[in-house]
Formats: sequence, structure tokens, C-alpha cells
Amino acid sequence: MRVLELPAGASPRRWGQIHGESFRGEVRALSAIRTYLCTRVGAFPDRASVLAAAEAHLPVLARYHAGLSEELLGIAEGAGVTPAEVVVANHYTDLRDLSPDPTRWRPAPETGPDADGGCSVIWAETPTGRILAQTWDMHATAIPYVMMLHVPASADGPEAWVFTLTGCLGLTGMSTARVAVGINNLYSTDATLGVVWPAMVRRALHQPTAAAARDVVLGSPVGSGHHYMIADRKDAFAIETSGVLRRLLPTGPSYCHTNHCLDPEVAAVSSISPTSTTRERMRWLEASLGARPIADLADVWTRMGSQDGWPRSITTNMSTPENPHGTATCGAVALNLDTGEVWAQAGFVTNVAAERFQV
Repeated sequence: MRVLELPAGASPRRWGQIHGESFRGEVRALSAIRTYLCTRVGAFPDRASVLAAAEAHLPVLARYHAGLSEELLGIAEGAGVTPAEVVVANHYTDLRDLSPDPTRWRPAPETGPDADGGCSVIWAETPTGRILAQTWDMHATAIPYVMMLHVPASADGPEAWVFTLTGCLGLTGMSTARVAVGINNLYSTDATLGVVWPAMVRRALHQPTAAAARDVVLGSPVGSGHHYMIADRKDAFAIETSGVLRRLLPTGPSYCHTNHCLDPEVAAVSSISPTSTTRERMRWLEASLGARPIADLADVWTRMGSQDGWPRSITTNMSTPENPHGTATCGAVALNLDTGEVWAQAGFVTNVAAERFQV
């Protein structure tokens, strides 16, 4: 699996330039794939309309966080692409949900703390520490671009290891403050013009506590549907979002989530593909956790590699020669918040050892 360690003391713009320069071809290829998928899975008629929508997200990001905006612009410079193309690579799932008609775009709300791709998230308090783990399922053609990104400590926040894609700011990860963030995609029917969501993941990882990271998510102008699992060594929070709504969910000592909404209000503005495996995966996870609590990282890693019920299983591959972009498990990550261990791997994880990192 690709690994990029950014240099301490460099500016966010330089971090982005190094990222883009290191993976120039990969950033271009991933952006091209996701631009195409916005016209195939989304409703956009052509590449130009996708890039126009992506361009409209740049001012939102600039207002949201100057450093993360600079980092994204640096990735574009390093890779020799436009910033809009980097937005497509980062923000594909939310762009896909957005109307192609600019007259229907509306800004995402900024709420306060009171306020068919898929992934499977597992949260468990275990004898070996508090564990957050997830598979990352997306179009199978994303597998070659999976990477681990090491972000040094800076004025914005602590050091972190982030599971991501070439050209993307971050999908999930854990900081040296032992704040961890996991994600699932949800399909919103009320998508808005919001912040590039991997930037929000990174901003949540800047925070000193899970409670502060929770408030970042609840207070961010999220553009479409996601489930965020946020935890530290004290607290754990689950949040479902749509383009407009943000809802906290109960968790407990063990918890799992796939790609359908548990909150009825968020579910009312969300959809599930008829070919989605989300309910089968949720039933398997609930039965697995009910039968035997998670023991340690090795145990959760084995469960994330389960092929019970294949191909409607936790690790899956729905791609075919006729549809190479079908959903597949593109990687997995498992985090122990007490020990600081980070296990990660790209692609299918059944009987595949994790690469190990430490915060």
C-alpha cells in the first residue's frame, strides 16, 4: 500500500504540492474515473457540468478552513490538474448526489452543536482497548489509489495517520490525541453545495477530544449523506447527516453501521439502491457482535474480511468485466484508541495481513 509522510514544518500548500507531485498520474486518473462516474451514476450530462459543480465548492472550502483549502490547491499544483478536478476526486459521493442544474443548488446549512457504494463500521469496547474499524467499499476501480497519509503536528492540530486515496485529504484515521473518525456513505435526496467532506474529516482530527470533533461535524456545512463514527478514549458519538440534517445516534459498548439510515428523519431524505447489500451486512454484523464480543484488532480484522453470504458479504466484489466500476471492498482500517495502533490495507482483506502504523 502506498504511504506518504508529509514533512513537519512545511506549509499546507507545500504539503499539498508534495502530495500531488508524488502521485501525479494517480491523481489525474482517479479524478478522470470519478468525473466519468458522476455522469454515469450521477445525473450530470458531461464532464464540463461535473467540473462546474466541483468549481462551485472551492469557495465553500476556502471559507471553511484556509489551511485545508491551501492543501487542496497545492495537490492540484503538484499533480498538474485544476483545483476542480481535485474536488471531484475528494468529493465524488456528494457530487454524485447533487443536481446537475445550478439553479437548484443551495448552500448547506451551518448547524451548531445543538442542533450503493458502501462501508461497514464496527465500534467496540474490548479487553485490549477501544476499537474503531471499518471496511471501505467503493467503485472497484478505486483500489489502486488507496494510500496511508501521515500528517505531522501543526498549528491546526496533532499528528495523525489517515487512510485515504491519492489526491484526497482524508477518509478516516486517528490522531495522537487518540481521536478517531470513521465513515459510511449514505445517499441523500437533499444534497446541497457543501464543504469538501474529506476536509471535514481532517478538521475533526485536528480536535483534542471526540466531543470537540463531534461539534465540528454537527457545525459543518455538510453537502450530502454520511454516517460519522467519532471516538476517543472517553467518548463515542455516531452522527448521520443528509444535505440538510444532522442527527446523533445512540451507541453503547458495541455498535455497527452500514449504508442505510437508522434515524427516521434522515432516512426520509435518503435512498437505498435496490442492489445495495447494506441490510445483509448489518444483519451479519449485529449477529456477529451479539454472538461474541470483539476481542482485539486481530479479531475485528478477521470479521471485516468475512465473505459469509458472498457476494452480499462484509468483504465483497461486485465488479465484472462488463462493469469494472462495480462496488468492491477497496480497503479496511482498524484503530485501537488506547494503544494507538493503526492497521490498514488496500483491496480485499480476507486472509490478507494488515500493514501496521502507530500514533
